[in-house]
Amino acid sequence: MIYQSLQISSADGEVDLLVCHVHFGRKLAAVVDLKVIEGRSNLPKPKIWKFNELTELVKQKGYTTQQFSYPAEMSFSDRELKEQKRQTWIAKRDEKHRRLAPLTSDALIEQYLYGDGIADEVMSLVAENIHSDDEAAWKTKGAYYSALNRYITFGCTINALLPVRLKACGSNYLHIDKPGPNNVKRGRGGKDNRNSRSKSMGVTELHKKALRQVVAFVKKTFRKFTYSKAIEVYQLNFENHVVEREIEGELHRTYIPFEEHECLSDEQVRYHLKQIFTKAEYLKIKYGNLAYEKDYADRQGSSHDGVIGASYRYEIDATILDVYVRYPYDTTGQFTMGRPVLYLVIDVASTMYVGFYLGFDGPNWQGASQALVNACMDKKEFCARFGVPPDDVNWPSAHIPVQVTIDNGPEYKDGLIQSILRSELGIRAFNFTAVFRGDAKGCVERAFGVLNGVIHFIAGAIPKLVGRDEQHPSNRAEYDLDALHRLIYEEIVFRNNSADRIGKMDINAIRANTDITPQALFLQSLKQEMNGGRPSKDVEPGRIRWAFLPEETASVRGDGIYFEGLVYHSDFAKQAGWYTKAKHHGAFKIAVKRTKDWTSQIWHKTPDGEYVYFHLKNVNDESPFLDMHWEPLLHLLEQFKDKKHQNRLNRKKLMAFKQGVIDRIEAINQEQLAGAPENTRKSIQPGIKSRQQVQKTLEQLLHAVELHSALMDEATPETPIQNSPDDLDKKLF
Repeated sequence: MIYQSLQISSADGEVDLLVCHVHFGRKLAAVVDLKVIEGRSNLPKPKIWKFNELTELVKQKGYTTQQFSYPAEMSFSDRELKEQKRQTWIAKRDEKHRRLAPLTSDALIEQYLYGDGIADEVMSLVAENIHSDDEAAWKTKGAYYSALNRYITFGCTINALLPVRLKACGSNYLHIDKPGPNNVKRGRGGKDNRNSRSKSMGVTELHKKALRQVVAFVKKTFRKFTYSKAIEVYQLNFENHVVEREIEGELHRTYIPFEEHECLSDEQVRYHLKQIFTKAEYLKIKYGNLAYEKDYADRQGSSHDGVIGASYRYEIDATILDVYVRYPYDTTGQFTMGRPVLYLVIDVASTMYVGFYLGFDGPNWQGASQALVNACMDKKEFCARFGVPPDDVNWPSAHIPVQVTIDNGPEYKDGLIQSILRSELGIRAFNFTAVFRGDAKGCVERAFGVLNGVIHFIAGAIPKLVGRDEQHPSNRAEYDLDALHRLIYEEIVFRNNSADRIGKMDINAIRANTDITPQALFLQSLKQEMNGGRPSKDVEPGRIRWAFLPEETASVRGDGIYFEGLVYHSDFAKQAGWYTKAKHHGAFKIAVKRTKDWTSQIWHKTPDGEYVYFHLKNVNDESPFLDMHWEPLLHLLEQFKDKKHQNRLNRKKLMAFKQGVIDRIEAINQEQLAGAPENTRKSIQPGIKSRQQVQKTLEQLLHAVELHSALMDEATPETPIQNSPDDLDKKLF
C-alpha cells in the first residue's frame, strides 16, 4: 500500500525515495529523492508518481519499504523544545508559518502538486511585500516555494518548518594545520576578533597536538591532574622563547613569553583541554577509580534487578557507628569500650531489615557471618538477651535467602564460601561486590544513614565537629552494648512498620490491599511470590550456624571442652568417650563455631554429619558468663587476668609480712627458753595431760573473769544512784 511517509530503498543504496503526500482519488503520490535533498536547505518540488509505478518498483528484487523516521525535533512539543533551549527555533518556525499559512490549505497543496500550480497566489503574496519596510519580508517567489516544498516534504505539519539543520551549525568548521594569516579565532569577538578585549589567536591542529602532549605529560608526571596545572605546563613549554646563556661556567635559562596575538587565551586552552581530557577521566584521576565508580559513575541498574520477591536476595554491609559504648564491668568510672561495628542485613525486595549484628570485630567476614545467622534465625531468643519478652517481639524475619550480596573481603575465598553455603543451605548465589563499593548495595547503604541518624542523638555520640574546649565523646559514653542492642532493635521495628515503600508495591500487593510498610510488603511477597519462602524453623539450627560462621578450635580435656577461657560440656561428648580419651591420652582439638553475641553455646559437626552443641558449664546456676556477648566477656577475662596478676603480687607481699611476724613470734619464744636446759629426751614427754589440765583451768578462770566483767558492764545504770560506790561496796562485801 502506498501511504505518506513510506520510504522505498534499494539494497545497493542507489535508490532512496520518500512518499511525502498522496492523492487517493487520483492514485498519485508526491515523492522526493532523499539522496538529492540530503544536506540542502532549499528543497526541490516533489515529483509525482502513479501508485502502480511505485508498486511495480517495490516489487522489484532488492527493494524494501519502511516507515520513514523524520527528525526527532518534529515530534517534540514546544515545552520540550524550550527545555532543550530551542526558543529561537520556535520563533523562526512561527514566523515562517505565519508568512506561509495562506498557501498551506489542502486544496492549494493539491493544486500545487497535482494541478495547474499556484503561481498567481504566490505572486499576489510577493506583491503585498514588495513595498514593505520589513527587511525580513519575503519579496521573491523562491522564498515561498522553498518554504512550501519543505512544509510538504516533512509531512505538512508546522514543525516541518523548524530549522533542524541548525543543529549541525559549525560542524563543518575545520581547524587549519598551523598558525598563519587564515587562522581566525572563532567566537563572539566578531570578524578578525576585533570586538574582543583578548587578541589571542585561533586554535590550530598544531595547538591541539601540543595540548594532547601536555595531558599525557601531566597524567604521567603528577599524581593529581588539575586544569590549572595543565595550562601552566602548556604555556611554559609552548608559549615561551627559551634563551640559554652560559655565565661564569654555569648554564642560565630565561623564559620570554610570546606576544598575546601569538598565544591562546586561558579560556581557549581550558576549553580544548576539556575536549581532550573528559570530565570522567578528570574525576578518576582526582578521586581515584574506586571513588569514581562509587560516587560519580552513571547508574543504569538497581539492586532490585533480578529479584523475584521477599527473601530472594539479602544485602549485607557494615559501618562503624558514631558512638562510644560504655564498659559495664567497672562502675568506678564512666569507661568506654570504644566504637562498635554495626552489620545490617536488608531484604532487597521489600527493604525490610531482616537481621543485624553489633560488635567490635571488623568490618570483616567474621562479623558479617554473625549478622547473616541473625537474619535467618527466629528473633525471640535473640531479643530475650537484651530484655525483650518473647511475646513482644515484632520481627517476623526468619527465612533463608536464595542469594546474598556482600563485600568481597580477603578472609575467605569466593569459591569456599559459595561451596559451604550451597552444600549446607542451598543458597544459590553469593554475590561479591568490590570492597568499599557501597553503591553496589544501595538498599543497605541507605539503611545505615537512617540508623546512624538516630545514634547521633544519644550520649557518647560523635558530632560532626568537636570544639577544642569540648569534652571528647568517649568520656560521655552512657549506653552499654545490651542497651544499644535494644535501641537498634526498637528502631528497626519502628522502621519496618512505618517506612513508606509505596514505590515497591507490585500489582499483587495492590490487589491484596497490602500496607505500604516494608514488613507488610515482606510478608505479602513471601506468600505471593515466594510460596512462603524458606523458614529457618524447617532447618536444623546447627546447620545454619555451621554454614555461615567461621571455623574455630576448642580443646577437649578430661573435665570439659575448653574454648576462649570458658569451659563447656555436652552429653554427646561424655557418651562418645571424649573426656576419658582426653584424660588418659591427652587433650585434643575439635572444630567448633559460635555466635559472638551469645556465650552460652558453641556448635560442632561430627564426622557423621550430626550438629551438636556444647553448653557452658554452670554449676548451681552461678556462672557469671551465661548469655553474655563474647567481646565484652573477653574484656572481662582480660580484666580477670589483671586481677590474678595483681593477686600474685599481693600474695608475695603478704607472705613476706607473714614471715616477718612468724620470725618475731619465734624470737620471743626463743628468749623465754633461753634459761631452760636443753631437752635430750627421745621418748614421749611425761606430764602432758596434767599440764593440759593446768592450761584448761587457767582458760576457764579467764573466761569467768571476762563474763563477770561483761555482766557488770550491762548492770551499770545510765543515771547515778543515791548510794555512793563506797557504801555499795561495803554492803556487797
